[in-house]
Amino acid sequence: MPVPDYAKVAKEGKGSHLSSFVRWVQLKKYQYEVTFSLYMLTPTEKFIFNLILFLLVSMLVTAATLYLPNHVVVIYHRICYYISGEFAYKTSTNLSGEALTLAADGLRITADAVDSVVTPTLRVVESARETLKEL
Repeated sequence: MPVPDYAKVAKEGKGSHLSSFVRWVQLKKYQYEVTFSLYMLTPTEKFIFNLILFLLVSMLVTAATLYLPNHVVVIYHRICYYISGEFAYKTSTNLSGEALTLAADGLRITADAVDSVVTPTLRVVESARETLKEL
């Protein structure tokens, strides 16, 4: 005596959670292979395609987790600046004496470095001008 279709479905539905999970994974694998036409490829071609897809997705996820939060903060600060006309974050105006000394030393060192580069360049420019005047 043949079993009606609904009885087969009910009998299959009474399996364990593990078997239903395995069936679900198999279904998703089948859908993935049919969607991207992987069923037509050789195992090596499938491996290469899956590797490239995995690398692209992993780079996208890495970039989103590492760089997106900082980028959102920068965009937020720009929006606040455009709306209110001032920065969203305030810098401390009450600097200690040591911090001011360090800042002054840093500015002095930077100015000396700029002078050491600019002065020889100005000398070359002046000598070139004098040479052109003589010609």
